[in-house]
Amino acid sequence: MPYADPEKRRQFQKAYKRRWRAKQAKINPLRAFKIYLCVRIPDLRMPGASFRDSFLITSDPEVQARVERHREFGRSIFALALDLTCIPKEDEEE
Repeated sequence: MPYADPEKRRQFQKAYKRRWRAKQAKINPLRAFKIYLCVRIPDLRMPGASFRDSFLITSDPEVQARVERHREFGRSIFALALDLTCIPKEDEEE
């Protein structure tokens, strides 16, 4: 087995994931954006960010971390998942 040493395997995996994420960022630059929905307080304000009509769209990692640390995250604040890689099949209309 080429990676019998667990530490070498971890280093390889970290480098592989770093390269993979860099390639994905070039292919799909919108991947860094996250969309959050606040169902209870549509105009919630927090330091550095504020929801507008229940939505917050951000690409700033600090704001994303702040929203995900908020006490209402998972109760009234939810992250929306968008599949931006949707490709129509041959039998579907474009």
